[in-house]
Amino acid sequence: MKYIAIKQDAGRDSGAISPFSARTRMLVLLFATALLASAAHAFVVPPLLDFGHPAFLLSDEAAAALSPVVFAGRKKFYFYFLAGSGAAGIGVANLPNVFQEANVARAAAGTGPTQGGTALDCGPLPKLYYSTEILEADVAEAIQKAPTADFISKRSTGTSYLATRGYIVKDDFVKELIAKKCNPLASYALFDAMSSGKGFAVSPVVYESKLTGYRDNASSGGGVVSSFGSDLNGFLAVKVGAFFGLVFALFVDVALVANAGIAGFGS
Repeated sequence: MKYIAIKQDAGRDSGAISPFSARTRMLVLLFATALLASAAHAFVVPPLLDFGHPAFLLSDEAAAALSPVVFAGRKKFYFYFLAGSGAAGIGVANLPNVFQEANVARAAAGTGPTQGGTALDCGPLPKLYYSTEILEADVAEAIQKAPTADFISKRSTGTSYLATRGYIVKDDFVKELIAKKCNPLASYALFDAMSSGKGFAVSPVVYESKLTGYRDNASSGGGVVSSFGSDLNGFLAVKVGAFFGLVFALFVDVALVANAGIAGFGS
């Protein structure tokens, strides 16, 4: 009987506490909801410049007189100008970088030893890019004397991430070929052909595969034009495509801004 009484008392106490806990949870939930609702405006980014409003940079009288066509033209002009100015600035700044590698190679033209002989006959792009002829015998010598990827990687002085991961960097490659008395311009052209325009570094697997293909083709009597020439033209096509693609994008950006400006401010 005593045990039953204790259980009944415990049940009464538990029943008294449970409604109070539910009310507490409800109050906390209501308080959190009210706090979130009152601070909801903090998650909305206020517009700094409302380009869609007719009164932007205009008096109320002038804004009221705007036709829908002029109003839409000015909205587009402000959007295209601000959105495109940043992209256009980046594009203009990168235009010289497209042919920066060519300037380095052109500076090497006429320097170092040469085997002489006939010029490499693989189309007009190499002469346009390097501003001079590349001799076929110089390229053939560079192909035969090019060291292994492991040799270049172990002697690399590059500090870039790819250089530290065993990739063949252009500066290291040209340095080793110049040390072997190869023509500098032909050395630059050889690396460009192996890179296929994908950057300043070549993976060791691609490097060895390309060299093996060039050497096998030369030993079979095909010379360096058929294999090396196609890779070099592929590299130049990527460079020229990147240049004209960037110029076209800049032209489209300027055309959009000009067209919207004429529509919004031309009358």
